[in-house]
Amino acid sequence: MEEQVSSFSVSRLEEMVDYITNEKLSVITYLGALLGGINGLFQGFVIVLIG
Repeated sequence: MEEQVSSFSVSRLEEMVDYITNEKLSVITYLGALLGGINGLFQGFVIVLIG
């Protein structure tokens, strides 16, 4: 494994890291939007029930 990684050029390693981080960050972004939407709906229902 170490030999494979050391054989990659710096630009190739940058491409790989960028691809992986972009993929994971997009999942985190969508999950945050989903949880924020659910939280907003819940707060809206609570306000309607209380007020």
